[in-house]
Amino acid sequence: MEKKEFENEYARFWIENGIVFFVYKPNTVIDQEAAKKIVADRIQFQNKADFPVYCDIRGLKSADKAARDYLAKEGSSFTKGVAVLVDSPMSKIIGNFYMGLNRPTTPTRLFTNGDEALKYLQQFAS
Repeated sequence: MEKKEFENEYARFWIENGIVFFVYKPNTVIDQEAAKKIVADRIQFQNKADFPVYCDIRGLKSADKAARDYLAKEGSSFTKGVAVLVDSPMSKIIGNFYMGLNRPTTPTRLFTNGDEALKYLQQFAS
């Protein structure tokens, strides 16, 4: 039986309409080891298949530089496209700056509106 939902100490994820939804739990703090676990769990959950990913980082309190670097590169594994939901226009500006430095390997955009994020991901859903 295919897994419908998965949860670890950092986040909860599920697949809906061909999109992986990944939502950080409130006040989550991650380091590089946590980032590695998060990415490994997501890839295993997806059965190593490529999916568009809706990543809600509004619950993320902080991530150290090593975690951010790891997520920017390895976090794109097995994704067709990524929409990152942030909580403010300032977070979006900071996130876009960071993505400019760390160039994700798949199309990635930041959003402050969940509906716009989903609309963006529709082009990658099969």
